[in-house]
Amino acid sequence: MTASEAIRSTVADVDLDAIASNVEAIHTRSKAEVIAVVKADAYGHGAEAVAETCFEAGAVMVAVATIEEGLALREGGVNGPILVLLGSTESSEVAHAVAQELVLVVWDVERARAISEAAAALRRITRVHFKVDTGLTRLGAPTNEAAARYRSIASLPHLEIDGIFTHFATADDPDPSNDRAQLGRFRDVLTSIPDRPRLVHAAASAGVAAFGPVDGMNAVRTGLAIYGLHAAPHLAGALPLRPALTWRSRVHRIASVPAGTGVSYGHEYRLPRDGRIATVPVGYGDGLPRVAGKRGAVLLRGQRVPFAGRICMDLVMLDVTAVEGAREGDDVTLIGAQSGAKQTAEDLAEACGTINYEIVTGIRRRVPRRYFRGGKIVATRTLAEGYHGR
Repeated sequence: MTASEAIRSTVADVDLDAIASNVEAIHTRSKAEVIAVVKADAYGHGAEAVAETCFEAGAVMVAVATIEEGLALREGGVNGPILVLLGSTESSEVAHAVAQELVLVVWDVERARAISEAAAALRRITRVHFKVDTGLTRLGAPTNEAAARYRSIASLPHLEIDGIFTHFATADDPDPSNDRAQLGRFRDVLTSIPDRPRLVHAAASAGVAAFGPVDGMNAVRTGLAIYGLHAAPHLAGALPLRPALTWRSRVHRIASVPAGTGVSYGHEYRLPRDGRIATVPVGYGDGLPRVAGKRGAVLLRGQRVPFAGRICMDLVMLDVTAVEGAREGDDVTLIGAQSGAKQTAEDLAEACGTINYEIVTGIRRRVPRRYFRGGKIVATRTLAEGYHGR
């Protein structure tokens, strides 16, 4: 038996058909090329399998946050274009990025010159994307300096500006006026650049849902929507998305205990009557937020069962006294559907006072991933053996 076959009961299953369907839905809605954002381990879904699937579904590029994420994808066999959204944060990273043909984001001449010099040393042309800060106030060239910086970078040897982009600050807000103002500022910059690069993009997942096609933009840069999740409730009807991830475990132990028995650290929960406590092998060490113990729940035998006491690093407890027939080995659903009941990443996020992004991205690497196409497992990823296709 290999480690990839010895998969623990706590597992995240990823439907790659849903990923492909979501890429197609984004393309249809935006009428633009799709840059699929697979940073943070593809929002917890597993970057290797998701990147492969996105390219197969027609994405022109995938995007990560850091150079190391890009290098890991290359090591995992991903050969398509990889955009690094943070660019280089350390000079030591640049040569590695250029050697692996990563596409770096730039916004100032100094960083661009370092890339140019590394490319010259390796005798190759390196592609970059130029970022403009139109109002997020995070990264990018200020609008009043953007055109001059762009022209200076375009003149550097061994560099090719492959794209130019900006990022909306409030695309998930019902009032789109701020983002339309940002778009106006971005268009002003574009007007001052005589030779536009191949890809021009502004919208991420919320922007695609809110605006659809945007004049002058021929690409979109989507993350959350790739995984079948919506950026805001009011945008849920704009894109026909399919959630790709389910997260499950199984009951590990059931104990009969008398009324008044304390459960978990601190004994914050005590049984109100004689009953039964189920222990499930999932915890904050797997990415289940500790704060979920206050208001969160799981699905067991089609019922919503709240956590009993504090969530531990590796375990949670449930009061299953009222769950008829509950026994060891029963399926426990954290995200997904069970016997007609459903719990979404949004539901878990609401219980934790956070957003769906954080819930799925937080699922740790020690939780095995199983990847499905046509209902069959086509790949796995475990902590011991890494990613393996079948």
